[in-house]
Amino acid sequence: MDPTDPMDPANQPSPAIPPTRTFQELVDEAEAAPTDGWDFSWFAGRATEERPSWGYARAMGERLAQATAALDIQTGGGEVLASARKLPNLVVATEGWPPNIAKATALLHPRGAVVVASPEDAPLPFGDEAFDLVVSRHPVTPHWTEIARVLRPGGTYFAQHVGPGSAPRRGGGRRARLPAAVRGSTR
Repeated sequence: MDPTDPMDPANQPSPAIPPTRTFQELVDEAEAAPTDGWDFSWFAGRATEERPSWGYARAMGERLAQATAALDIQTGGGEVLASARKLPNLVVATEGWPPNIAKATALLHPRGAVVVASPEDAPLPFGDEAFDLVVSRHPVTPHWTEIARVLRPGGTYFAQHVGPGSAPRRGGGRRARLPAAVRGSTR
């Protein structure tokens, strides 16, 4: 080690350490991040997740290619539906959050799909037996009677549901993750 040798690693300047930000600065940055659709690019380098080996979007796309009339419930920004290579002649998507309605319409309309503004807790605004395929990725609350009503006989419902253990609630520990009806019967 030679203190006069500028090429000696010991004499090199330290890499710059990024400035420390306050908690409030981080919260302000998060609140300013876009939250419409399924664009989670803001999380790049900040969070990780594991995708299932079977790939919902790919499997959904295969089913859409065989359908004649399809409904995507709670489409978000429409990104997952738009990822399908082939859409049936009739494709409708529902969404209840205004920023996502605009985003999904801009993305799906050029593909021939119609986006219908529909609150997630409202009855589906379609006639009985209107679709041979109903899809939904991460539905907030699946309304089974409505899904069954709009499906044609022999139709398919295909979804990727989030389980009760995947979204912990504040307080109450592990059992608080379960719906009240299940919690009462869980030991």
